Amino acid sequence: MDRPYEYSGIEASSYDLIDELSDFDDYPFYRFLIESNPGQVLDLGCGTGRILCPLAQDGIEVTGIDSSDEMLEICRAKLTRSGLEAELSRGDIRKFDLGSQFDSILIPGFTFNLLLETQEIEGCLDACLKHMKPSGQLVFPTYMPWEMLESDANQKPLTKRRESLSDRKGSRIVAWQGWEINRFDQLLQLRNRFQHLDSTGVLQCEEDRSMTLRWHLPYDMLTLLQKSGLGDVSVYGDFTFDPPESDSESVIYVARR
Repeated sequence: MDRPYEYSGIEASSYDLIDELSDFDDYPFYRFLIESNPGQVLDLGCGTGRILCPLAQDGIEVTGIDSSDEMLEICRAKLTRSGLEAELSRGDIRKFDLGSQFDSILIPGFTFNLLLETQEIEGCLDACLKHMKPSGQLVFPTYMPWEMLESDANQKPLTKRRESLSDRKGSRIVAWQGWEINRFDQLLQLRNRFQHLDSTGVLQCEEDRSMTLRWHLPYDMLTLLQKSGLGDVSVYGDFTFDPPESDSESVIYVARR
């Protein structure tokens, strides 16, 4: 297996400023599921703590794993500033062993789409199963790229996607994105450019990153879950507790033993 995707540089330091996941109102969805099955929580791909920190704030015992040291450092700093505690460790969600089990395992933020090979998915699900208590649950959303699938084109050049607010010095981050889609293999390659501009708009530094996502139709995902031993699965759409629609951008799976 290749190395897992690792956020770094401007992409990591500006994550909380420009990442589009902040637009999703998904925390209440996860919180409700945790309340229905209270106990210890494992956040896979916890990043800067977008979900982990509010859970800790709510008094939930939560552990986080991420492949990026830089993202984990940001998460630790946020916890420290808030006087919160959580166990964080660097790891690969495709193969991890913490020696403990959890009541809920979350893979938020479409991290699951970064698993490109079936072997990687199976490894992740197998590790999750080993870390689930007998009454535990695995919760993960997957992203369906309808914006690209409904396009007449198979690729799009870089265009400005997001721009942060100016900081105290007047500098800001601008994010550009282009993409190329492989409909047959169900792969979406995102080409991201991150620019740091000063108060006068002069470019200070720039980084290009490439990220590939794989999407699955519900039938295929349910087959993989059943094969892994997680046969009791509920499927929801767009962080509601209704079944997904044909155009749901987010399809969420809640799997139990």
